Amino acid sequence: MFAALLLAATIVGATIVAGDPTPIPTLPPADCSIVDANEASKIIGFEVQPPDEISRSGGICHFSNVDISHEGMLSYALITADRLPQRRAFFYALSRRCAPAVKGTLNYLGCRQYLKLAVAETLDDYFAARTSSGDASPIPGLGESAVVNGNALYVKRAQTVFEVSVTVGGEFDLARSTRLANELLARTPQ
Repeated sequence: MFAALLLAATIVGATIVAGDPTPIPTLPPADCSIVDANEASKIIGFEVQPPDEISRSGGICHFSNVDISHEGMLSYALITADRLPQRRAFFYALSRRCAPAVKGTLNYLGCRQYLKLAVAETLDDYFAARTSSGDASPIPGLGESAVVNGNALYVKRAQTVFEVSVTVGGEFDLARSTRLANELLARTPQ
């Protein structure tokens, strides 16, 4: 499902900004060697598949389980200024899918966040939109700008927003997500 949404957003995003004077740049796929499938398997506790090309082309390293006896996934993205137009297009496509969201409905808050992300002009705006949900709380030990919300951990350092999520058995795993964030921060130059 995630990959299908990403592909749709990429296609729709390219169409949306066709008349925009700043079209989405063609970017290389995400570098998923920072934490590869072997290391991701160690963090999550079972074997995972390498990320597919659709996810990587969207700037996301998404590792999912290999064996049906284990349910889980590990993903990360390093959002920089050059990836921001791509992310805006992705969230614009998501916001279009859930419109019109009516206040009080289940998708209202999610759709509002998609809209904020779709118009984020700077990495500071993007980080603020990602971490503005009511369940967001700071994470000690990962720097001043480290926040967790219900399903992901976000760290802003210099000119990069790190998006990290590890789920096991359908539940967000904060300890493993923090371990992944620490690995990424240690291996990524400032």
